[in-house]
Amino acid sequence: MPALALCAFAFEQLVQWRYGAAGAFAVGLFTVGHKARNTTFTCVGLAVIALLLAQ
Repeated sequence: MPALALCAFAFEQLVQWRYGAAGAFAVGLFTVGHKARNTTFTCVGLAVIALLLAQ
């Protein structure tokens, strides 16, 4: 389990470094939505990440 947490942390830092505040916001929305089992937040977070990656 610690390896999974480390990978998630590394991914979040990479997205924040590459895409700034919008990337951190998107990862935060995805994380909160996933933990709360809220599909709306999860989908919005993933959509923002997809839009940032498409640039």
